[in-house]
Amino acid sequence: MMNNSDRIWAFLIHLGSNMWSKKERVQPFVRHEEDFTYKDKMFCQKEIFRKVTEFLPSCGINTLVIDIGEGVRLNSHPEIATEGAWSREELREELARLRSIGLTPIPKFNFSCAHSAWMQDYAYMVGTKTYDNFCRDVIEETIELFDVPPYFHLGLEEEDYESQKTNHIAIVRTPHKKMQDALRLFDICLSHGVRPWIWADFESFGGPEAFAERVPREVMLSTWYYGMLRDGTPSEKLPRAVQMIDIGTSLGYDVIPTSSTWSWHLNSKDTMMYCRDRIPPEHIKGFMTASWMLTIEKKYYALLNDAYTFYHARRDIFGD
Repeated sequence: MMNNSDRIWAFLIHLGSNMWSKKERVQPFVRHEEDFTYKDKMFCQKEIFRKVTEFLPSCGINTLVIDIGEGVRLNSHPEIATEGAWSREELREELARLRSIGLTPIPKFNFSCAHSAWMQDYAYMVGTKTYDNFCRDVIEETIELFDVPPYFHLGLEEEDYESQKTNHIAIVRTPHKKMQDALRLFDICLSHGVRPWIWADFESFGGPEAFAERVPREVMLSTWYYGMLRDGTPSEKLPRAVQMIDIGTSLGYDVIPTSSTWSWHLNSKDTMMYCRDRIPPEHIKGFMTASWMLTIEKKYYALLNDAYTFYHARRDIFGD
């Protein structure tokens, strides 16, 4: 059985910000939240990135999942970087600093068609050789930049019309096509000794059975549910997003349930208590918190609060 000290305790931070709203979107992805509109310039503030990450080890966090997007000027595809994006050298310096304070940096690109604004025009080339080559290029260069990280988060959630309804163009792959493309991404990572990590969106792959039949167990899953969980709720009455924890572990996958202060400030505590009491521990690889606040000054204290709330949930539920 895994000790709590051996688990992943992860914090999701945003380097890029073009994950939701494409250039032509006329409304923000989140109502009244302009931070989630498309940005032509680098939005992440390096000083805030450093201040937040320096705080994380004091909260028992040992892993930093970095949503890269358009935030780094890659040699393979510099055309996707926005003005002010970090250079490769800047990224390497930050990765070395993160490791020196006890954080394992994990790269994340979202390859869902609903969260692909960072790809620029490549987002509209799904199903072509050009798109496939682009995906391979950015994954392989990032693996090299991160000195072969243990994991690579590939996103792949919420690929539906509802998540794209304010875009002029919505792209939704069939389950067969999404599976085909995802397996290619998994193979790229695994061929370099890197474990793929995705959001557990079984339905877009044709359902749990179809997913389990084709997706290797090396793929690690993150479930996401940010609301309230009440003690004693029968399994069949739980939100579908919570049921994904049970489904993923019952199918033999390692799962990192993700919590947040986005909707309910005690969600981390609820999530950890649910997993402690109702999920076999051998497949709970760890936990992650995702504030979904961008890395800017006006969100600074919200980011710290998310980390601190996550820390106290761990202490309350696991006692360490």
